[in-house]
Amino acid sequence: MANATRISTTKEMYSTIEFNFWAHQEYSLSPSERFVVETYLDKNLKTVEAGTGGGRIVSSLKNIGFKNLYAFDYVPDFIEVAKKKNNSNNICFSVEDAVSLTYKDSEFEQLLYLQQVLCNIEDEAERANAFKEAYRILKKGGIAIFSLLNFDWRATSPFYAPYLVYLRLLRKIVNVDRSIQYLPQLKYSGKMNLGALLDRPPYLYWYRLEEAYQIIKEANFEIVALGSDFQISQGKMHTSLSTLKQAPMKGMLYFVCKK
Repeated sequence: MANATRISTTKEMYSTIEFNFWAHQEYSLSPSERFVVETYLDKNLKTVEAGTGGGRIVSSLKNIGFKNLYAFDYVPDFIEVAKKKNNSNNICFSVEDAVSLTYKDSEFEQLLYLQQVLCNIEDEAERANAFKEAYRILKKGGIAIFSLLNFDWRATSPFYAPYLVYLRLLRKIVNVDRSIQYLPQLKYSGKMNLGALLDRPPYLYWYRLEEAYQIIKEANFEIVALGSDFQISQGKMHTSLSTLKQAPMKGMLYFVCKK
């Protein structure tokens, strides 16, 4: 088990104890990532990936034929690693924070916000602003794909449900008014994080389906497809919130959006 290292922010977490895990992943796409990329994106359009880490996803896009690629992360050391791995220098990497980007308005035709990049933002207003920044840098008619941690699924998981009961009780005992959707990182580099048992930061924010849908709509995106890893495993996303609410869900939430 990992010791209960005192880490206060997600940026600090990725810069230290989780750095090697995210910086040195093999260049491959998960089945869900491959599905949304191949179904909804065009290999010839200008594309940016948010929260690239060591460049796993964006480099995988290059390997399958994407031509005009950009990627950013708010951890400078991740970008240094990604640049060194990109020997051909055909991906433009930069240090950026999703909450406040320096890219120009309408600079990209396609956006990829996969994994849990937006769930690392602990402040509610900053999370909403990150969606608005994504909208700002997307070209009219462009496609943005977001994946978010799925609280509804985790709350019903036989493995995690007891932990949520414990966490609610602990926060009540210590009189901490924190939404149960803010959850500590349970593992560091594959090992149990003892700090999670003590409800120590940093926290990842887990979205409810309807909440995520509303926030994306408030950022002015048109949602053209949505679903979870379960829907993707079946080979078909939903086109409306009402039908997805009646369907089984498992794993990450995915939203395909248009400006």
